[in-house]
Amino acid sequence: MVNHEAPEGGVAAAKERIRDAALRVFAERGFDGARVDEIAKRAGVNKALIYYYYESKEKLLDAIFQGSVEEVLAELGPELHDTRIFEDEAAAVAIMERLLDFLEQRQDLLRIFLMESMKRSPVNDRIFILIAALLDRLFSLVDSQIARPEDMERARVMEFFTGLIPLFSYVVHHEIWMKAFGMDEARLRADFVRSFIDAHFTATEMLYKTNK
Repeated sequence: MVNHEAPEGGVAAAKERIRDAALRVFAERGFDGARVDEIAKRAGVNKALIYYYYESKEKLLDAIFQGSVEEVLAELGPELHDTRIFEDEAAAVAIMERLLDFLEQRQDLLRIFLMESMKRSPVNDRIFILIAALLDRLFSLVDSQIARPEDMERARVMEFFTGLIPLFSYVVHHEIWMKAFGMDEARLRADFVRSFIDAHFTATEMLYKTNK
């Protein structure tokens, strides 16, 4: 039976410790290899408390991803669809720098996403349900500019395959690239930002112009 007394630091603090511990364990061992016992040990809580708060390992992963989606939308959502980035290169670079700083603080989360999204499993399905929700929320910021269903479909494809995936891959792999090719971080990031703007932002701008 779970002790329902407030854990040390309160419920909110305990949940945050659990999510932080789960994030580290999932990133190190993958979802299938992660054990609730280890998550509980790292979080400093009883294993039963994890099931009490989150019911299952799957729902714990859901909570981690959902919380991160809300963080992205709150922190960067409006800026990522500010059409001024198509007209002002300095603004585009500044937004990209801020976005990469934000994502690099969440490398473990992106590592989990990339690992689990490639598996044929129920976890894969859950991840793409969340991705669909994220894209829908992002596009709700610009729904007046993309009106035709076929263009919205194309926009989702574009945002995922030429937007999210390259960003996530850069964050997860950039340190490995620096070591393998002897590049310093400033040069690598500058090259990536320039390439991303030239490719993804240019394609996005063309789609928006089509819908004006």
